[in-house]
Amino acid sequence: MTDNNSNNKENVGDKNPLKATVAGLIVPLLIVIGLVGFTVYQGFSDKDLHQAYKMTMDTSVELRFSPGTMPADQLEEEVFAEIGRLEKLFSRSIKDSDVSKVNAAAGLNPVKVSPEVLHVTEQAVGYAELTKGSFDPTIAPLIDLWGFYGQEYRVPGTEELERMVPFVDYTALEIDSSSKTLFLPQDQMGIELGGIAKGYIVDQAMEVLEKADVEHAFINAGGDIGLIGSNPDGEPWRIGITNPRETDRIIAVLSLKDCAVVTSGDYERSFEEDGEIYHHILDPEIGMPADELASVTIVADTTLIADVLSTAVFILGPQKGLQLIEDLTEAEGVLITPDLDVLVSSGLKDIIEIEVE
Repeated sequence: MTDNNSNNKENVGDKNPLKATVAGLIVPLLIVIGLVGFTVYQGFSDKDLHQAYKMTMDTSVELRFSPGTMPADQLEEEVFAEIGRLEKLFSRSIKDSDVSKVNAAAGLNPVKVSPEVLHVTEQAVGYAELTKGSFDPTIAPLIDLWGFYGQEYRVPGTEELERMVPFVDYTALEIDSSSKTLFLPQDQMGIELGGIAKGYIVDQAMEVLEKADVEHAFINAGGDIGLIGSNPDGEPWRIGITNPRETDRIIAVLSLKDCAVVTSGDYERSFEEDGEIYHHILDPEIGMPADELASVTIVADTTLIADVLSTAVFILGPQKGLQLIEDLTEAEGVLITPDLDVLVSSGLKDIIEIEVE
């Protein structure tokens, strides 16, 4: 993040988080141009930006950018081509993706993967170590057990969870950088890179735009947002954070430039059974949905970092999660509890707007 102070925590003053109990926030007289985890408000005409929408990566991707060094339609095509190329490597729903091949060979043999998949997996394991396993790229068996993969939802029994949790262990994943192979030593293991790969893909899409000298851009891939520069009028992009208990409302607004923003929320993928609501952000240690937070928004230098930390901090909970953010120079965060208490890391407190209705 090059255009705000959030990447320099020594210059933002008080390290104590800003807290407010928030019932909801409506920002009037602003134009809404996106609403998946975030809302983007702007004070300029849409004609200033080339706009495109496409369903890909199992979500709606919104792309807006100012003129670059190639025709806008051609640049749009290149951005979506890069997204599509990478999706074919990372998606578990694509049978011949690198990730699917690694999972199919679990307990059998190592699988050679693309440099991109090797890189993201190495990053995933690094963040697993940093977060003491709160983020774990081998979470696939638990996701499948709950039916979040394939959307055949069910609540597993205690014995099922106890039997499956040991197969979620990033330390068992064997990465051979020299041969570019990944190996899962037990046949019930599986990798799931969705909590980091989408961020990486958005970063690569932004790189396509930057190589074409685009000065203003916004990509929203199902809540993973990448920002280049400011909006065309020179003002920061205004990113609204969804109220996790009233998802048609906004609880806070951030003013940002040149950074990435990702939210993980308990309202995003969930189901109800016997009056209880269960969501997809599973604690790898116990196999159950994490329940100390309702949403986590991370602002970071890259979408990959924001993506992985939004999951990890959600699982760590408010105290440990906020402490992790404060210990890092590359990320800031907004944590919202189930009671709608809003916890803001020190680097964002001067650029966030929170109101109590």
